Amino acid sequence: MAENSVLTSTTGRTSLADSSIFDSKVTEISKENLLIGSTSYVEEMPQIETRVILVQEAGKQEELIKALKDIKVGFVKMESVEEFEGLDSPEFENVFVVTDFQDSVFNDLYKADCRVIGPPVVLNCSQKGEPLPFSCRPLYCTSMMNLVLCFTGFRKKEELVRLVTLVHHMGGVIRKDFNSKVTHLVANCTQGEKFRVAVSLGTP
Repeated sequence: MAENSVLTSTTGRTSLADSSIFDSKVTEISKENLLIGSTSYVEEMPQIETRVILVQEAGKQEELIKALKDIKVGFVKMESVEEFEGLDSPEFENVFVVTDFQDSVFNDLYKADCRVIGPPVVLNCSQKGEPLPFSCRPLYCTSMMNLVLCFTGFRKKEELVRLVTLVHHMGGVIRKDFNSKVTHLVANCTQGEKFRVAVSLGTP
């Protein structure tokens, strides 16, 4: 497989596209929303409140419930995805907290384009006194926030997709091409051009 190839998963989602392109589009949309926010039309729009939905095991964690109270976010508990039909309301922007990012409930929420986060995100926000972050992708924790990674030398598609997914779940960004914005190069071998360039630049 060529180093600059793009992997596409069986669900039709691009798994190894340059996520910086996606992130920049999100930024552009946010800027457009800010411009729209300066007009008088926004004053007539109803206020949408963020509501956390604690899914299954997440609803049993007292530390998590305390953290949500600390950051003053309303929450409800949910045992199954079917229960969401009774909870859904245009008045709320729902954020689902899921403890296991590999089970069927997470997969159902992900396929439905729901906003999903892990317990560490909530606990981190409580410790820092910050609001819940907005992420278009499922975000389990923020361990790799502000890190930009580039992969090289991986020939097995499944392995690369798994690693890219893990990075995204921890808040990291993936770049297809190695450039000055990349903070870390993940190399499976030391023979590629990207590795030689990284060594010459002193990139970790």
